[in-house]
Amino acid sequence: MYVCLCNGTRDRELREAANNGIRCARKAYASLGTRPRCGRCLDLAQEILDEAHEIANDADATCAA
Repeated sequence: MYVCLCNGTRDRELREAANNGIRCARKAYASLGTRPRCGRCLDLAQEILDEAHEIANDADATCAA
């Protein structure tokens, strides 16, 4: 799904950035070689990053149990 129409950024690209340890939406855009233009996507982008890190943390906790 497209998250940012200005840059054509997709949710999978943001999840990949999260998998690389990025937690901030603006830093995720920078890692993709872009920056937010209008800014309307930042909240959703941050939610996707947060969700990806939650899933990773849950998986780590499950493996440690």
